[in-house]
Amino acid sequence: MTAKTLCIIIPVYNEAEGLPHLLDRLNSIADRISAEFPLEVGYIFIDDGSSDDSFALLKGHDFGARPVRLLQFSRNFGKEAALSAGIDAAGSADAAVLMDADLQHPPEMILDFVRIWLTAGVDSVYAYKASRRSSEGFMKAAFARLFFWTINRDLRYEIPPGAGDFRLINRRFMTALRSLPESDRFMKGLYGWVGFRQSGLPLDPPPRTSGRSSFNPLRLLTMTLDAFTSFTTTPLRLMALAGIAIAMLAIGYGIYVVVQHFFFPGVPTGIASVLALISFFGGMQMIFLGLLGEYVGKAVLEAKKRPPYILAEDISRKGEPGADRG
Repeated sequence: MTAKTLCIIIPVYNEAEGLPHLLDRLNSIADRISAEFPLEVGYIFIDDGSSDDSFALLKGHDFGARPVRLLQFSRNFGKEAALSAGIDAAGSADAAVLMDADLQHPPEMILDFVRIWLTAGVDSVYAYKASRRSSEGFMKAAFARLFFWTINRDLRYEIPPGAGDFRLINRRFMTALRSLPESDRFMKGLYGWVGFRQSGLPLDPPPRTSGRSSFNPLRLLTMTLDAFTSFTTTPLRLMALAGIAIAMLAIGYGIYVVVQHFFFPGVPTGIASVLALISFFGGMQMIFLGLLGEYVGKAVLEAKKRPPYILAEDISRKGEPGADRG
């Protein structure tokens, strides 16, 4: 009986400082998985245009007899593109684990993923943050709850709150993801969109031990806008509702002005309130136009049908994890 194959897919971006520790822990976990389950474990690393020695370190590392594939992008295309490249490279592997390289996704948790996948018969096992407030603070946790509440409105599927990219997906899950045509991808949404049977496990992410996160507040805001414009029309509906509410306020204010003119003629009317209202409505219009521009811009980019990534190097060693088996 041929052993099933499991690919561990890891995007890498400027992680040279922490890669040796990650590789040590991965090798230990891979050995335990192979010993406990009939699985052949391989690695797929995707260098997302790192400016440090991450890819050189991976090329120089001795992976022994374990199959490994090293991909390097021609430039930085982003984590979503790197995950897509890893899923494409997994071929016909029976399952793949997606995880970050910063060790905030503990490799030891892969054992739990594999155990649930093989025993419960689910198509995906994902990790979700057990408590956002303890690791992210009150404000960030509140914005996260608002984000998931908004994006899950009026959908026939649900993006689990707190769920990220750390997950195991089986072959048909990967096949479904590969069939999706969009190039500008929000992977957390796509995991929920494809459906299938999924199971979640709580995770308290450990702090980073090396390197520095590239997700600053501005980039997180950009990713939030990308997620909204990719997966929900709720912001457009909220804009329409806001327009109705503002129109009702304007009608109410108009009635107030008329009543004041006829019944309280001695009360002076100030220009300050008028200017404040004009500024408020002008600002709302600019926000709404900007949001509409995001939707239009995304449609234009998708119409160009550019590939989500371009490879500069593709190195396979000791066979390719997930390559077609005869």
